[in-house]
Amino acid sequence: MTTTTGGSALHTLLGPHLPATLDVCRRHLGPLTRIEPATGGNVSHVHRVHGHNGSVILKVRGTRFARIPHIATDPHLIADEHRALTLYHHALPDLFPAVLDFWPQAHALLMTDVFPDARTWHQHLDERPATPSETRRLGRALRRVHDATRTVQTPIRSQGDTWFREHTFDFCLRPTGHPALLRACHRLAALPGQQLVLGDAAPKNLSLAAGRVAFCDLDNVHRNAPLYDLAYVLGHLLIHHLGRPAALPQLAGGLLDGYCAASGRTDPARNPLLATVTAGVVLYRLATHVVPYPLTAPPGAAERFRDQVTTLLDRGEFSLADLLHAAALDRP
Repeated sequence: MTTTTGGSALHTLLGPHLPATLDVCRRHLGPLTRIEPATGGNVSHVHRVHGHNGSVILKVRGTRFARIPHIATDPHLIADEHRALTLYHHALPDLFPAVLDFWPQAHALLMTDVFPDARTWHQHLDERPATPSETRRLGRALRRVHDATRTVQTPIRSQGDTWFREHTFDFCLRPTGHPALLRACHRLAALPGQQLVLGDAAPKNLSLAAGRVAFCDLDNVHRNAPLYDLAYVLGHLLIHHLGRPAALPQLAGGLLDGYCAASGRTDPARNPLLATVTAGVVLYRLATHVVPYPLTAPPGAAERFRDQVTTLLDRGEFSLADLLHAAALDRP
């Protein structure tokens, strides 16, 4: 077997658990051919294990964030993601990976590889704009996820789902301290219809390859308003198209159309809370820099858009159309 740096890293992470873990991989893949790090994960160490019969994903949680090592974490929290993966795959097996094995003592998960080209949507967006068919397909899939989990009462978070919602607000919406975002957190928490949400539906955690949709990394699943997930996707759509904003109205419209189609939902585009939370997600990525999120934006574009978004928040209530217009102001 050929190993990259991923193989040696797994030896350090798994120690005495490594031989048994690789034996399970062989049962699913036949003879192993290589192990390599997979892109995207900030908290856990994620590896793609290849064999004669395909590939699987091995995820190991340590005592510190994989890509932010100055942040300590409890490795036992991988059990929360195991609960989430089991629940979501059971509800929507075409959208989520299946858990193949779980080793609580090793803080490790083995799951199916659901990315057909072994690339994230983030990697594709680094090279080209999104397409309306992609965003519409993503909107439909996100609606299916919310519909399938609307009545689920299964607790996911060890610390409590309400605690984790506030934790999510702390690192995503509250770091700038902007009063409009602090108010948005209270409004989100007070909305009726609180349910399970993905919590981190960023392009780095999903695939739209081969005409499909696949989500991974369910480490942030918790109970919240579904609007949070929708705003999270919209915020990332905006920042991935800095310097190429001409298609943004059609892309955002496709996402919202897909989300609302055949579901009886009211069009959320005019909802000022959606616009405010989307702005908060933009600032989370462009202003706080606590969690690394590399972008291929033109020089200065991120800073200019950050300032435009802050100006909108300072001004008071605004719409999603205002956010799209702010992005268009930086047209090259």
